[in-house]
Amino acid sequence: MPEVIAGTYEIEEQIGAGGAGIVYLGKHLRLGKKVVLKADKRTLRAKPEVLRREVDALKNLSHTYIPQVYDFIAEGETVYTVMDYIEGESLDRPLKRGERFSQPQIIEWACELLDALRYLHSRPPYGILHSDIKPANIMLTPQGDIRLIDFNIALALGESGSVRVGFSRGYASPEHYGLDYTIHPDGDTNSRSGAASESLSSGSTGRGKGVLLDVRSDIYSVGATFYHLLTGVRPPQNAEEVPDITDKSVSPAVAAIIRKAMRPNPDERYQSAEEMLSAFENLRRNDPRAKRRRRAIACTVAALVGLFLAGGALAFVGQRQVAETESRRVLIEQAANALRAGDVASAVRLSARTLAVERGIFDPPNPPEGQKVLTDALGVYDLESGFEDYRTLDLPSEPLKALLSPQGARLAVIYAWKLAVYDLDSMERLAALDVEESALSDAVFLDENRVAYAGNGAVRAYDLSEGREIWSGQPGTKIVRSADGHRLASVYKDEPFAYIYDADTGETLKTVSFQGKRQWVAANDRYLDPGDNLLALNADGSLLAVSFADGSLTVFYPDDEEGGNLEVRGPSDFIHFEGGFHGPYFAFSACTGAESGDAVFSVINVAELMRTVLFDLTGPVRVQSDESGVYFTAENRLLQINPENGDYTERAYTENGIAAFRQSGEYAIVSEAMPGNTGRFSLFDRHAGEMARTESERSCDFADLSGKYALTGSRNAPTLRLMKLEEHADARIFSYDPSYAHDEARLSADGETVTLFRYDNFRVFHTDGQLIAAVDIPEAREVYDQQYRRDGEKSWLEVTYNDGFVRDYSAADGSILNERRVDAPDLTLYEEFFTDRLRITRTLHDAPMAYDRQSGKLIRELEQEDTLAYVDQVGECVMTWYVTARGEWYGLLLDENCETLARLPRLCDVVDGRVIFDYPSGELKESPLYSLEELLSMAEAYS
Repeated sequence: MPEVIAGTYEIEEQIGAGGAGIVYLGKHLRLGKKVVLKADKRTLRAKPEVLRREVDALKNLSHTYIPQVYDFIAEGETVYTVMDYIEGESLDRPLKRGERFSQPQIIEWACELLDALRYLHSRPPYGILHSDIKPANIMLTPQGDIRLIDFNIALALGESGSVRVGFSRGYASPEHYGLDYTIHPDGDTNSRSGAASESLSSGSTGRGKGVLLDVRSDIYSVGATFYHLLTGVRPPQNAEEVPDITDKSVSPAVAAIIRKAMRPNPDERYQSAEEMLSAFENLRRNDPRAKRRRRAIACTVAALVGLFLAGGALAFVGQRQVAETESRRVLIEQAANALRAGDVASAVRLSARTLAVERGIFDPPNPPEGQKVLTDALGVYDLESGFEDYRTLDLPSEPLKALLSPQGARLAVIYAWKLAVYDLDSMERLAALDVEESALSDAVFLDENRVAYAGNGAVRAYDLSEGREIWSGQPGTKIVRSADGHRLASVYKDEPFAYIYDADTGETLKTVSFQGKRQWVAANDRYLDPGDNLLALNADGSLLAVSFADGSLTVFYPDDEEGGNLEVRGPSDFIHFEGGFHGPYFAFSACTGAESGDAVFSVINVAELMRTVLFDLTGPVRVQSDESGVYFTAENRLLQINPENGDYTERAYTENGIAAFRQSGEYAIVSEAMPGNTGRFSLFDRHAGEMARTESERSCDFADLSGKYALTGSRNAPTLRLMKLEEHADARIFSYDPSYAHDEARLSADGETVTLFRYDNFRVFHTDGQLIAAVDIPEAREVYDQQYRRDGEKSWLEVTYNDGFVRDYSAADGSILNERRVDAPDLTLYEEFFTDRLRITRTLHDAPMAYDRQSGKLIRELEQEDTLAYVDQVGECVMTWYVTARGEWYGLLLDENCETLARLPRLCDVVDGRVIFDYPSGELKESPLYSLEELLSMAEAYS
């Protein structure tokens, strides 16, 4: 039978062992989440309170390249540390297989590792040492980045009373062996001294046989680790015997960094991870070859005059431009990554740094990629009504709970162990309050300015506008509010009763006895709240629904002096409950907890004591039941149900199962239960149409929606992603019935009418929405092409048939203006487009090609994925129009070299320098074409 630790973690297999203990792959029983348990069987000598402080410090660590530490468990004589399971393999494995890595790859890993150490060494109050950095403690993930693992989780764990630190020969610094190479005031170097050095830098946390370790000890180990990765040879134990790197595949600059990091005397090493990281990041500038080249240029400039002087200056300028171009390329990549992660502010700031209206002598041309990222981040050409990335919020540690206020003006987030509340318009933090040290701790908004939360020792209410606590009650972790906002209910962990409060005054109105029953709480509730318990008040707080650990579910009547209740479900195998009240109806789901286990969804009319809905389903089943309606998930569908008769309407559909959702007003946000640790969330409109879909590198555990804001986030990343509803009403120029199917839309030259057309018919509207004409096109199957033409104030729709017959229809009233016959069109679909400078060719199967009209020289191969339909000259730029296989239109704004400056989704027209977009919601919206100067001005205002 598998071993279970602390009633929570099941050990699956041993995955490692060493002098420090045994490492197991385990699983959180209730969550199904993989974890690593590191077992140390040595005697625990530290005082429990000291050890707990150290462990808590590690649990609060949060960094991209450091696994999350979750808990520390002493069971019998074995001490277990519970932490993230990192997929991949440690770097010692490929080294043992004889694999070698490229220098650029190793530099990238070094920067990631040093960034992690910079974070560790700066943690208050004194910093944290790793003290055992080596290839075996660096995990390479499937994504190609690294994680620093196997901390000395408790330096107070020791043998024979000595303080323990990590120790790996060849990678350990001289200080680990008790050797002191520092130069003392008398000028002697104590290369074999065991006496403690007095020159201790900040951040020291351990000793090695009398010689103090500090951050420079970790620096030595970093150097030794990358020495091994670069050369394939493990460095000798004696620091004085480490040979210089002479491998020709390693640049002298990189070899110099490693050599300095591995100096026997710590005073001669890099004095911080920040300093060593800076050395790697500035390799190009500090490379001796680059320095020699700059010196040679300087000497040439000084020695030569005239032509040579000019040539030298040009070479110098060229070199500076190359360096600046490389720097901008890095910024553009960072900006693009920030935009993909939803961090719009960073994307705007970084991309704007790559562009300039006025160029200096050393400035290279503005990179088109930078302008495209800036345009995408500002969203100036995406005018569709919907939720757009707004901000990312970085937190000190991973969030445990996150929720929006009823009107969406505030955000509350709980992390270890704080409740932080933010104003979403300004992103100002309004409060940071201490909470009960439990993952069960809840918070609820009483209104936009008041929040109730599980504070230390009591449920507390806080007024955000006044900045003060307004009342406190009894201890409580789970908290719920009645829809009218007048009552709160709370339960403290697994206590067999609940308190009912007046939400305004904090007065305890009732104590509801659970008659000996208790809600389910994990043995270690600091780790995570699985969300298995149901606790819900009805609209006025007169009913309280509670689920219990025995699988039963009861509705209590708090105002009943006799303590009446309704047993909705007796003891069962169900362990996960969700639900709430909607008017007289109580809707809930109950699941066995397994990913594909048994589940039921049921609705009960509590007033009439009658079940109205019962579905047998496959779990898990998510439920939202409140005054807005009753919603539940059935595998990959989100449904709204009529609680009276069981009729339902689909509100969302996903490719995978639904992990979390929130329906608010006309919109829904849904996160999918994706395989692995990745995530995906989507936003849906009132017609169940998917408005937006976003992929995430991590699971999307939180999904909330209120007012004009939506949020999502992962329990495994200290970042929340915020979206904001943008309707762009001021850009709307025309509205129509979206049920009318059409391929294209055009605005007349005089701005008076809009024509919506497809191959077999068209409609002409006045811009105020009045229908002027609806015309069927005869012999539609023989139509070859349709072109909307403008000449002065006149506009018409030109319809060309396969035999060369052409008919022109008025864009004013739909009447026939002209009929004529021309040469039959080329049915091979070869086509040429011309601008002032370009000739662009298009065939059926090949990518479009752009040529210089005068020289005939090929300039660039254009976008091939979709079909090129039109090409327009727009000022000095070129606009290419594409249509996808699904019939959706978009445009690309190109510079003189045919490189993309902006993408214009839903493009339908360009009139007098204005771009017009046609949205499936039945709206035409317009935008000017923005100059670089205007974009940079918007970027400055944004920041």
